[in-house]
Amino acid sequence: MKILFFALMGLMLLSLLGMLSDNDKLSNFSCELHKTVLIALIVYGIIGFIIWNTPTAMDVYKGKTTLEITYKDGVAIDSVVVFKDKEKQQ
Repeated sequence: MKILFFALMGLMLLSLLGMLSDNDKLSNFSCELHKTVLIALIVYGIIGFIIWNTPTAMDVYKGKTTLEITYKDGVAIDSVVVFKDKEKQQ
């Protein structure tokens, strides 16, 4: 994820440099590239926020999560790993 972020930031810098040039075709291309990279950065931020709220294996190992099991007629039908409440962790 970090490599993608730095690649997008590099493209953003190149597009800004292209917009400052005197060449009209390069300036127009750079403007469109700038818009595309900006949209990609917004999508990157949304995906990062979703992943940030997902428990990792390290969270399970450190005891920050618990397993919630759903039963139907006494039979386990589903389970999900969720973060513990802040109050229960302390």
